[in-house]
Amino acid sequence: MKNESPYSSHRWFVLLASSLTIMSLYINMIVFAPILGSISSNLNVPLEQATNLMMGFVLSVALVLSFGGVVCDKYGMTFALTLGLLCTSIPAVLMPVIGVNYGAVFIGRLVQGASVGFVFATIGPILALWFPPKEQGMASGVLFGAISIGSAIGVIASPYLFERFGDWRIMVAIMSIPGWISILMVMLFTRKAPSVEILQMLRESTPSGEETLTFGKAVRLPRTWHLTAIVVCNSWGLYCLYNLVPAYLGAPAPMGVGLTAVTAGNLSLALISVGIFAPFVGGLFFDRVVKGDPKPAVIAGFLMTGVFTFMVLLPSVFKQPVMLTVCLMLAGVGIPFMNASLSSTIAVSYPPAIIGRMMGFCFGIGTLGGALGLLIGGITIGKTGSFFTALAFISAAALVGILLIACFNRKQPCVSQSLPDGASST
Repeated sequence: MKNESPYSSHRWFVLLASSLTIMSLYINMIVFAPILGSISSNLNVPLEQATNLMMGFVLSVALVLSFGGVVCDKYGMTFALTLGLLCTSIPAVLMPVIGVNYGAVFIGRLVQGASVGFVFATIGPILALWFPPKEQGMASGVLFGAISIGSAIGVIASPYLFERFGDWRIMVAIMSIPGWISILMVMLFTRKAPSVEILQMLRESTPSGEETLTFGKAVRLPRTWHLTAIVVCNSWGLYCLYNLVPAYLGAPAPMGVGLTAVTAGNLSLALISVGIFAPFVGGLFFDRVVKGDPKPAVIAGFLMTGVFTFMVLLPSVFKQPVMLTVCLMLAGVGIPFMNASLSSTIAVSYPPAIIGRMMGFCFGIGTLGGALGLLIGGITIGKTGSFFTALAFISAAALVGILLIACFNRKQPCVSQSLPDGASST
């Protein structure tokens, strides 16, 4: 006779609503990138200054993630998800009004970036409280796959709607629609509390000496800073790839490749679309193949992103459409493939009472790597008149990431190692 699992089948609705939320955030993040040149001209600012509209978004992500976990832990997942969606949707729908001034647009992007800070802090609690250990990598893969789905939708729709309406502000406002739909989904599906039995099992399975681990003590642990440093390299790659590569493809030669906005958007899809499936595959790899060891996926991910990002900078590659497309796809696989391993490792490393804050802390401080990458990228683009150095730094960050994960000790205590997987859902 099968034992009844304490994990409710409602977890799939929670996963659906959360995935749609993340997708909406990244639609709004990416829509500026394919038409950045047109936006900079319209706002009368140089291209390197226009890149700050992406950097500001990512900087806000990092700052808010650092305390966004407190919102999730104190007020609950539904509140955090809804707050995040309002932060991304309101500035977008108001863009036809505020989009006449660069400063106002920049402030709007800061508010939009805060949305990711509130929402990402919910990933740890979702994994730990709703999914058994054998499904956490898969669920994490779905959530991170939503990043690429949203980015793919944005990078396709942005240049199309821009050409259709002739106004980037209207395009941004239209792209806020998924966010408003996601608010309804969150209110419908995430208000149910997780099983009390799961909460009790998490408390009982906390390793000896860590049952009273506080947030203050946790941030002083060496493993916390080790994981955070790896996330810094991961975020540098993720945000610079998704925000700078579309601009690089569309920028006039010799600054960039010199493609039209639509062609650059379509080619960027090769980079982004592979990230839809890579996190899911990476999650299954983490769960089923390497049994919770983050090293193989993270090393492979950094290696692929580092090598093939550098290759798209070579004239022998970017002048050949087929070669360019293949290299963009391979560069785009790496970072998403490792994300499930990273997030699952963080989620199971701390007691349930502080999971949200620790996920927020690791990804918050880590995301500063993405903001730093975009800031340095904008500076080097302005000084050199080329995207080469900005994108080459992605490869350098990947190399550092490989060295860091190679030194990571996976035998550190994990709070979910003794949790049951369950035989059936209720």
